[in-house]
Amino acid sequence: MATQRDDRKQAKSAIRAARKAEKEAGKLAKQLPKGGPRAKFEAVVADAATTRRAAEAGRDADPRRAARQAARASAKLERASLRMGPSGDVGKAKATPKDTDAEARAKARAKTLKRRRKQAKQVQKMAKSVALHTVVQSVTTPTEKEQAKKDMKQLRRRAKRIEHAGGRPRRPAP
Repeated sequence: MATQRDDRKQAKSAIRAARKAEKEAGKLAKQLPKGGPRAKFEAVVADAATTRRAAEAGRDADPRRAARQAARASAKLERASLRMGPSGDVGKAKATPKDTDAEARAKARAKTLKRRRKQAKQVQKMAKSVALHTVVQSVTTPTEKEQAKKDMKQLRRRAKRIEHAGGRPRRPAP
């Protein structure tokens, strides 16, 4: 039988984990592209924050209930983050298993949120990199006239090498 003190301790750790998950979810929301999915996710984050604050307020009165509320808030955030793919699309990842203890689940949820945020950040970096590469390539790609001029220059040089080598092309160096 758990004592009141143990219940309060568990509630405190659950609330701490919910706060951490909330922080990670906020960072993930900032990484998502603006629009519908981001707004929905931010609404879930706000709802989870309200639930967590209610758990903090009621921790002294009913610690078990506070622990359940905090766990529910972090689970809600995790489920919402799993629905959000890295670029704001719907993902198909799995949630934290239920067979572990509450504290381990809370930590795993925060890690899941962190992982999803990192994935979203990576997608954004990739998009920026591709866009930059495309712009640079479009600027440095020669026109057809420039390319034809360059090809003729190479042909003339090759012909000179053949001429200087006695009518035969030289063998490439090993």
